[in-house]
Amino acid sequence: MRTLLVLGPLARRTVVAVACSLAACGDDSVTGGAGGGSSDGAAAGGGAGGAPGLVCGEPFISKGPWSFAIDETSARVRWEACAADSNGEVVFQPEDGGAEATVGSVESIFELTTTHTPLGENPPDWAGTYYMHEAELSGLTPSTCYRYHLAADDTRNGRLCTARSSGESFKFMAIGDTNPALGTTEHVLFNALTRNPDFTIHGGDIQYYDSLLETWASWFPIMQPMLAQGGFFPAIGNHEVENDEELSDYSLRFFGGAGFDGGETFYQFHNGGVWFFNVNTEEPISQGSPQAIWLTAAIEAAALDPDYRFGVVYFHRPLVTCGDTGDDPAARAFLEPVFDANGVLFVIGAHMHGYERFDFATGPTYITAAGGGGVMGDVDLNIDREYCVDRVASGPIFHAIIFDVGPAEVSLEVVDDAGVTQDTFTRAIP
Repeated sequence: MRTLLVLGPLARRTVVAVACSLAACGDDSVTGGAGGGSSDGAAAGGGAGGAPGLVCGEPFISKGPWSFAIDETSARVRWEACAADSNGEVVFQPEDGGAEATVGSVESIFELTTTHTPLGENPPDWAGTYYMHEAELSGLTPSTCYRYHLAADDTRNGRLCTARSSGESFKFMAIGDTNPALGTTEHVLFNALTRNPDFTIHGGDIQYYDSLLETWASWFPIMQPMLAQGGFFPAIGNHEVENDEELSDYSLRFFGGAGFDGGETFYQFHNGGVWFFNVNTEEPISQGSPQAIWLTAAIEAAALDPDYRFGVVYFHRPLVTCGDTGDDPAARAFLEPVFDANGVLFVIGAHMHGYERFDFATGPTYITAAGGGGVMGDVDLNIDREYCVDRVASGPIFHAIIFDVGPAEVSLEVVDDAGVTQDTFTRAIP
């Protein structure tokens, strides 16, 4: 059972602001102590696996499921179990009706050595043994949405859509800097997901240990509606590496292998003739860096594909922002000619908590999509940067963005936590 910290939104933000002042929120790291903390019903010896503090009864599913690595005819579904040899099958069928199929999974054992304990009553991430399951769904029909559920528990379910054919319409959602323990993220998701996107790209800072209120155990129940809506393709942010083991123990264990090609923390995928390129801005992306070399080659190769319509590049730390974080003029100077020459229409960053849209005379539309739930930032702190004259929309807005890709244009809608549309924009597809 999920136990939420019983605080109103203002109280939550007060607590986290105090916690951040003590813990230097941002790029620094805080690790909960081993043991300690409390979880509703948690007791030593609970559960069926090797996580002594975790209460996880039959059917022993502790997190998920979610889908990723989706192309025209295949997809992968992943979930975490708290016991060995739990039922590892996925049942799926076309969303519009059709025969059910069942596929088994591969189980991988992970030993976690550190317990992360939050303030308040949210459940800890217990140290112990966990069992990751991954099932490959193959032989799927292109341009088709499927419903799936775990054979062990049909309430553990989701939806995925295989890649559309080039030129077909589809929707996707962009969100960044989610911190659901603060209480706003679930409202953003509730309102944005009604637009029915096929999948979500996430700009990083997926979960925040150094808010001191949050763990992955509290993250998953709140974020499951997003994971169940469609495929999940996240970027790496600074909060994915805020302590020594988080990247490998959590971020990559849960979401590694989301796309194709690239490396462990950067990748590409395509859908409907649109190529998506994700890079990790916790590592260099400037000229001569391994990621820049890969990204340049990947974009140029995609642009030669007869099905290519345009590109979307997304990552965590923005190249341009007028807000309270740094920008990256060197990387922009090198990459923007590559973007412009190869039809990259959108460059989406996060990190600066708020919303921004830049409309430059040439090149891609730059967007800051970092209002997913983290404490809001000052979107105008660096308004004197010379390019800020080209910022056409902005605000300290909790939000997600729905991109509606049509035959001739892309429409953008910024949906806030109250369901209000805060910005709209349309860009023609050349």
